[in-house]
Amino acid sequence: MKNQLSRRNFLKGAGAAAGAVALANYTSLFGISTAFAQAADDDTQTIINLAATAELFATTHYLAAINGDLGLAEAQVNYLKTGFLAEQDHLELLISLGATPLFTEFYVPETLFSDVELFSQITELAETTFVSAYLAATRIFAAAGATAFAVTTAQIAAVEAEHRALVRQIGGRIANNIPYAQYQFNNVSDAVPVLMPFLDGSGEGFVGPVAPPTADEIAAIRAESEALGYDNTVQPFAAM
Repeated sequence: MKNQLSRRNFLKGAGAAAGAVALANYTSLFGISTAFAQAADDDTQTIINLAATAELFATTHYLAAINGDLGLAEAQVNYLKTGFLAEQDHLELLISLGATPLFTEFYVPETLFSDVELFSQITELAETTFVSAYLAATRIFAAAGATAFAVTTAQIAAVEAEHRALVRQIGGRIANNIPYAQYQFNNVSDAVPVLMPFLDGSGEGFVGPVAPPTADEIAAIRAESEALGYDNTVQPFAAM
């Protein structure tokens, strides 16, 4: 069942500012655009709730791709499996800090998990958005003197940037094409308009809902961690 939280209330609750200016390269994709807005800094609960929502979407997205019909090589599927594990680790960290995802089911373009080019483009959009949002969180935590959180969100942003590079490679585009990670948002909540079609199905051609991974599905991929070479001993700075 679709989350009953309305778009208007979600945006209000997340503190998204009105009058956002469209940016970036994806304005023609399903009516999605990125936005940069000036507003008061998000509070910590807003940041971690929005981050948990994004991470739950990411685990849902990657698992559906792993189980989809993209025709990927084994190495590329392994990229997705280790990406899934990283997003799940991020989600579990956020939940341990008191985060609650605001949506628990998601929507996607109809052919997302059978069209490699579309999958690559949409995943790049999502990962670019995640990087920008975590950089916004890093700015906020740094300004507040919350060093442990600032370093941790920078750590997560770095990993999301790795995912962005890998999905560009899957789509046949040069992976390392920029000198700096894109800083598109002043606040984490400024990312909400970009992600909203995935949350409420409002994008043209979106279908769903797609349910998030079950405990058994998570455990099955975790069981492959060692074989995949995924190093889960690396800790977030906030836990060190």
